[in-house]
Amino acid sequence: MPQYPALAKTAEVEGDVIVEVTIDEEGKVAVARVVSGHPLLQSSAIVAAKQWEFNPTLLNDQPIKVSGVLTFRFALDKNK
Repeated sequence: MPQYPALAKTAEVEGDVIVEVTIDEEGKVAVARVVSGHPLLQSSAIVAAKQWEFNPTLLNDQPIKVSGVLTFRFALDKNK
C-alpha cells in the first residue's frame, strides 16, 4: 500500500493513480511511470509500485519481461 502524502491529506486530495510498470525476468518492477493521477499522489504511487514483486512470466519455459498497469486508490478516512 502506498503511503498517503501529508500534503495530499491536508489538501484533502483523493483519487486514483494509474502506474504503468515493466516487470523484469525475475518478477521485479524494473520501470514504473505514472499514466494519470493527481500530482500530489504520484510519487507515493511510484514508490509503492517499485516495491511490488511478481511471479516471473514464462514464454516457452523462459522468463520474459512484461508490462502492465497498476491502479492505486487514495481515499481519506472520513471518520477521522
